[in-house]
Amino acid sequence: MGFGEILSTLLHWSPFLARGFLWNILISSTAMAIGTLLGWGLATLRAAPPSWLSRGSIALTEFVRNVPTFVFQFYLVFMLPQEIALPGLNLLLPIPSWLKAALALAMAVTGFVSDNLLAAIRQWRQGNRGDALLFIPNWANYFVIIVMASSAASVIGVGELVSNCNTVVNAVGKTQMILWVYLYAMLWFFLFCYPLVQGMRLVRHWMERRATDR
Repeated sequence: MGFGEILSTLLHWSPFLARGFLWNILISSTAMAIGTLLGWGLATLRAAPPSWLSRGSIALTEFVRNVPTFVFQFYLVFMLPQEIALPGLNLLLPIPSWLKAALALAMAVTGFVSDNLLAAIRQWRQGNRGDALLFIPNWANYFVIIVMASSAASVIGVGELVSNCNTVVNAVGKTQMILWVYLYAMLWFFLFCYPLVQGMRLVRHWMERRATDR
């Protein structure tokens, strides 16, 4: 199988693979949104004076930080229904597989935000504003990790990039394409994640420099 044919095949399937990668972005963005909100709540409670709420938030942070998201993903698939009825309304709210994958990843985000935002809150209260604001590039870098982890959604039937790669390999029916298809998928992740990592590295260096100048 010549390189020209390989390239032509990859280009032909690129729109299909692009649609899959959009699911990766949607899953990751949803996980970050939900996890950041929950993590912010836990961090705020942990930063409050000692009480049963602060102790409970510490325990909950430990739980979400130590539960494998891959395992939790399967738990949600089997425990959550495909749809739920809204009370008082004659409506059924679907719970698609991609949302279950996002909820599983949100667990990891919750633990990360709870720990790192708590540290940022303490730095802020001590007057170390520059150190506190480093939470922002750290949060963005964690988003990159979640994007890469979103490929695990393929095992529960979500048509994201890796799942679509499997479809392409089966459709083409040539074993020579396996390596190239997955290398192509790696390129998609790299081209999305690398600029974000480099951008946040520059932001971090700028923040650290400003903090030093003060």
